[in-house]
Amino acid sequence: MDQFNRRAFLARASLFGAFVSAGVAFPGALNGSLGAVGRANAQGTGSAVLDAVEEFSLDTMRALCVMVMPGPDEWSRQQGTPREDPGPIEVGGGEFMKDLFDNYLAMGDQLSQPLALGLGEALSDMGIPTEPFLGLSEPDGRRIDQVLGYVYSDRVLPLSLPVALLLNTGALLVNPGSIVGPLGSPFSRLSLGDKCRVLEGIEGPVPQLISIIDGALPVPLRGSASGFLRFAGGILLQGTAFGVYSEQNNFDRATRTVTPRPVPWDLTGFRPTGLVDGHPEFIGYYQNRTEVPADA
Repeated sequence: MDQFNRRAFLARASLFGAFVSAGVAFPGALNGSLGAVGRANAQGTGSAVLDAVEEFSLDTMRALCVMVMPGPDEWSRQQGTPREDPGPIEVGGGEFMKDLFDNYLAMGDQLSQPLALGLGEALSDMGIPTEPFLGLSEPDGRRIDQVLGYVYSDRVLPLSLPVALLLNTGALLVNPGSIVGPLGSPFSRLSLGDKCRVLEGIEGPVPQLISIIDGALPVPLRGSASGFLRFAGGILLQGTAFGVYSEQNNFDRATRTVTPRPVPWDLTGFRPTGLVDGHPEFIGYYQNRTEVPADA
């Protein structure tokens, strides 16, 4: 995993300037996937910038989901594994993962905010511009960490954001050319093989990646990077598989029914004749017993 080396990354940083100065366009509205980014550039308002940053996180989560279950979508095509069958985009896999990180996995704002701002600062120090990384063209030239600090100065920072920043930092370490291209984040532009290299570096965790994160954190939080990487590496693919292969997107809590038939059930051949209400053998007591002796 030599590609996760700060010095090597700094040497590669000149590629970013070459891509931008060569006039490589950032397709911010490909298939409408970056509409929020376009609005942020046009309006420059806090809410529009927030929408763009949130869209950046969601785009990254969608790119993660197609690693587990590809489909006919543009994220699967970009990683080189399209399928005709419906995939995680159709079942809301990206939204599930974002909601999982933001609302169900505990990590206090006192850690998630420094992690996000620290990663943003590290990216900025390495010469990564706000545009095209976040797709935001700020008139006053604010850095990535400054943009994030501005957006979340009076809001709780969602955990999905530092996770998305981590994945995209890894994407740039593996393939600096992913700074530009289709879709809404560098991680989304990687091949499946390169995505696996990013996950390998996180699950390791690779010492160089730890140093990049720790070096950007304030002193009281130094040493938190390895724990964060172990946490992220342990939940990324497992949580994704749970989300995209479950029926959570089709479960109606009011009627306690699953409708329509979930896509993963068809992909796996689960319950080909539909739901069952149980087996007759389990109605009442087993073998008509009415009691169990104490010494049984």
